[in-house]
Amino acid sequence: MLVLRAALWSLSLVAATSAAEPLTLSWRQQLVLDPEWQQYFSRSEYLRQLDQQQLQQELTQLHQHAPTLPAKDLKFGFPLQPNPAFWLSAEANRIAKVILSFQTPSGGWSKRTDMASQPRQPGQLYGTEVDYIPTFDNDATSTQILWLTAFLPYASEAMKPELQQAIKRAIGFVLAAQYPNGGFAQSYPLRGGYHDAITLNDHVMTELLKLLNKVATEPQFAFVESSIRQQAKQQFLRGIKLLLTAQIRLNGELTVWAAQHHPVTLEAVKARAYELPALVSSESAEVTLLLMQLPKPSATVIQSVEAAVAWFKAKQIHNTEMHRSDSGVRFVEKARAKPLWARFYDLEKQQPLFVDRDGRVVSSMAELSIERQNGYGWYQSNAEAVLKAYPGWRAGLGVQN
Repeated sequence: MLVLRAALWSLSLVAATSAAEPLTLSWRQQLVLDPEWQQYFSRSEYLRQLDQQQLQQELTQLHQHAPTLPAKDLKFGFPLQPNPAFWLSAEANRIAKVILSFQTPSGGWSKRTDMASQPRQPGQLYGTEVDYIPTFDNDATSTQILWLTAFLPYASEAMKPELQQAIKRAIGFVLAAQYPNGGFAQSYPLRGGYHDAITLNDHVMTELLKLLNKVATEPQFAFVESSIRQQAKQQFLRGIKLLLTAQIRLNGELTVWAAQHHPVTLEAVKARAYELPALVSSESAEVTLLLMQLPKPSATVIQSVEAAVAWFKAKQIHNTEMHRSDSGVRFVEKARAKPLWARFYDLEKQQPLFVDRDGRVVSSMAELSIERQNGYGWYQSNAEAVLKAYPGWRAGLGVQN
């Protein structure tokens, strides 16, 4: 058994340079003899059934054949970063109760669901999108945990035990969701398809690791048992190790990361039709910034950061500004404009990659449909934060530029 696990891990020591096929349930067959992974799959299935059984019981009691939908919201409906006075208001207390009502039996929350207007009703889905109930996509679950934890000191004494219990259950949900190798899927319990890939897209992985680090180190989580906080620290470090292992090496050189990595081999994998296996700039920037925040970085961490920074420097586009309109996107020369990076880079020549909604690869952004030109962030500036932070990080190592 140990030989099998070692062999599986050795497969992932060098992230693949080629694209994998879209994820199917067959990836789990690689792990049928591994007890740790099998225990993980069993726990995932148990929680999936727990969520379904709770809803089915409500529908049966109501003599209702199908669940109703809650209201939609682009985010969650509640203020994400309210001013300090807000926490003392009756509105904060009301919204906290609504958020609690949308926590799934498994312990998480969904996305694109209004969790501020009114509590979830019996017989109602916990979110507006079935494939994301619950999920970590679009900052779901981590946002609710941090919001409720920020409100906790201002809650009434009668409400605090309920809040603490909900937060602890949600933290346990996140800990349970982490793959044995340290990765996180987009949604948990597992749902199959690209949702099962280790997901950096929309910062799923980095946001969850930052959350675990907060649980382990910050005083606002002092009410959590020390054993759980220690577990959060250990799983944070496991996630960092996974990120270091997953960094993609092309032509013998470390580059950056993909939006989705295979759960076992860690090679780049496809998500939606227009999200092919590729290097990504924005999510890789978040990974790099996370690594730069580690105290006493190891030689491996330093090597990873240096490689990523070199890649960002080589790929940045200067003095160019992007403008959107009904006729598409155009680029205008502008001195001292924020640097730009393409969202995706192919895995062969590391050139910008553009894919239309139907999966058709085109040679430039101008060849995309107008809907795709305007409906997706093909160029972004997130990596600028890495280049700004790099000199200070390097100085902190005692190295002169």
